[in-house]
Amino acid sequence: MAGYQSTYRVQLSGAFGFATARAAVPYLADLGVSHLYTSPILRARSGSAHGYDVVDPTQVSPELGGEAGLGELVAALRDHGMGLVVDLVPNHMTTSIESPWWVETLRGGPGAEAARVFDIDWEAGGGRVRLPVLGGPLEQVADQVEVGDGWVTYHEHRFPMAPGTDRLEQQHYELVEWRRAAVDLNYRRFFTVNELIGVRQEDPEVYRLTHATILRLVADGLVDGIRVDHIDGLADPAAYLRRLAAAVPFVVVEKILEDGERLPAWPVAGTTGYEFLAVADGVLVDQAAAGAFADGYRDLTGDDPDPAAVALACKRERLVRDFGAEVAGVARHLPGDQAANRAAVVELAARLPVYRTYVTDVISGTDRKVVGEAAAAARPALEADGAVALDRLVAALTLEAPAPEAVRRFQQLSGPAMAKGVEDTALYRDTRLVARNEVGGNLAVFGRPVAELHQANAEREARWPRSMLATSTHDTKRGEDVRARLAVLSERPTRWWPLAARWTTRLGAGVDPADALLLWQTMAGAWPLSQPRCLAYMEKAVREAGLHTTWTDPDPAYERSLAALVARAYADPRLLAELEALVAEIAPAGRVKAAALALLRLTSPGVPDTYQGTETEQLVLVDPDNRHPVPFTPDTSLKFQVTRTTLRLRRDHPDLFTGYRPLAAPHHLVAFTRGNDRLAVVATRLTTGGAEGEIDLPAGPWHDVLSGADHPGGGPTPADRLLATLPHALLVRS
Repeated sequence: MAGYQSTYRVQLSGAFGFATARAAVPYLADLGVSHLYTSPILRARSGSAHGYDVVDPTQVSPELGGEAGLGELVAALRDHGMGLVVDLVPNHMTTSIESPWWVETLRGGPGAEAARVFDIDWEAGGGRVRLPVLGGPLEQVADQVEVGDGWVTYHEHRFPMAPGTDRLEQQHYELVEWRRAAVDLNYRRFFTVNELIGVRQEDPEVYRLTHATILRLVADGLVDGIRVDHIDGLADPAAYLRRLAAAVPFVVVEKILEDGERLPAWPVAGTTGYEFLAVADGVLVDQAAAGAFADGYRDLTGDDPDPAAVALACKRERLVRDFGAEVAGVARHLPGDQAANRAAVVELAARLPVYRTYVTDVISGTDRKVVGEAAAAARPALEADGAVALDRLVAALTLEAPAPEAVRRFQQLSGPAMAKGVEDTALYRDTRLVARNEVGGNLAVFGRPVAELHQANAEREARWPRSMLATSTHDTKRGEDVRARLAVLSERPTRWWPLAARWTTRLGAGVDPADALLLWQTMAGAWPLSQPRCLAYMEKAVREAGLHTTWTDPDPAYERSLAALVARAYADPRLLAELEALVAEIAPAGRVKAAALALLRLTSPGVPDTYQGTETEQLVLVDPDNRHPVPFTPDTSLKFQVTRTTLRLRRDHPDLFTGYRPLAAPHHLVAFTRGNDRLAVVATRLTTGGAEGEIDLPAGPWHDVLSGADHPGGGPTPADRLLATLPHALLVRS
């Protein structure tokens, strides 16, 4: 079997199980993929569309085909010289009666053997776990709760009764109104999803129970590598990864790094690649347009948002509105006034510049600096008693006053606060150019210089050469082809802003201009886009933004106004004609950029991952839009040609994909060599840069495996000669 040269990500479900994946193996082998990379394979809730709602980690999912189906898939992969990497969900399981451990915990309470699996604060609940499932207070909906035959039933929910009891108040759980989840829930959730309960992987016995099956599959040669979902949710990621890496040859972690942040020295191959996505996306955006987009946005919306202030406000909102129970959980484990403690937790978490720190019984210099700077920023926002509480919290986080439970809970809170505050709120508020609004991105920058990409690639080659590289995932806010097309607008601000302003003025009444601007970009980026898909996306986007409506408190009037705007847009012949003319202009340039992004991902240091179908153009939006079935058929597009040619080259000549050296090139291009100057990459990142300038190639002769052209010389070579046939070149020295 080939080494870890590349992965191809597929989303498994009942409709796309192991047998369907097996049918795609010949296509993936022809593409040049070395490893199939799947969403979780362990047993999830019946009908799960994604597999992250695990109910039993001791079983391979029967709905996907069970262990027999997995074996047949792996046999097909082996026949084609390929391996298997799988997604693993150690952080949480589902609160479902399909989970035998959850049922046992509800029946037996804190004394149940299975109760140790789940992160429940039994003391805070008076020995009971609060279940936020009711539509109102219990006294108001009691007539809808049925007790009998060993079960408690509330609409579609069922809960087992403890042996020997027949009354609701005698159970080891308390049914409460769903809104109380944000206030006094006493179990750790995955973000704000009440149905996903945290798992205590810090307990060695829990680790053994939850990992026995997946590690057996590794030991038996069925699974070659693991992608760890939400590593920052665990109490002690480093300790967890030391155990896992001892048994698994290839481990990558879903870890989002902020600008300037470095992955801790964990025993892993690297991350799943969001930091690469941010920089590679950034070089496709024309930095020279920053002023024009700031002006256009201000003229249209009356706003010139400070990205840091927006992120701070969004994180604080989420902490107060959605994470009150988690904030209180940290505060409870600190001495002193609880209200002051809660205020300190909110302000410090809101200002933490990274997802989390990794303090256990030691603290790194990096974590000490991060906590100190966040505390200095938080202090002015607190009253005197809050400042005292902040000192208590900082003392715990810097190990000056031991409070390990407060430290654990704070570190498991700051990541969700960042994810919900920035990824799921701020990225939906600043809509000046949503090609930039992506997981791992930085709204404070407008485009990235090529030098930053070179620096990141060189550092990855030196430190994490097997780290994964991604440009689309199941979690990205819009597909890479949509982002690439929208990045073209940065090269045409004088074309774009008059259109956006005219459409908003004519049609945008009753809707925030920033939301109208998001609609125009969504239509331009994903056109042709059906009206139902567009409306579903826009409804999700405005609820995520949380300014005019939210998931928990929707505003029907605003959402009706938004739906009316979408309807007016799709019914307006003038807008549609102007939109189609714009798309006809920017779509070809968008395809050039999308192929450039693919080429950079496939040739940069690391292990490139191709998300299902993105070897061809996929004009998709955020999930669930990006989970639709893909055809697994080749086409004649430039992007497909780039993908298959490069993946085959990686598979057949892995020695060409070592080392890294930037090449001097004109401003609109990216160029570098690998393989001790035996492979040269030239990608067009800006489509209006012209063909002038030279690329300083090492001595030839060179053969372009994309265009088939030969270039016998070397040294300073005119860019227009190298790119006479195609906008990108992949050159192999003969």
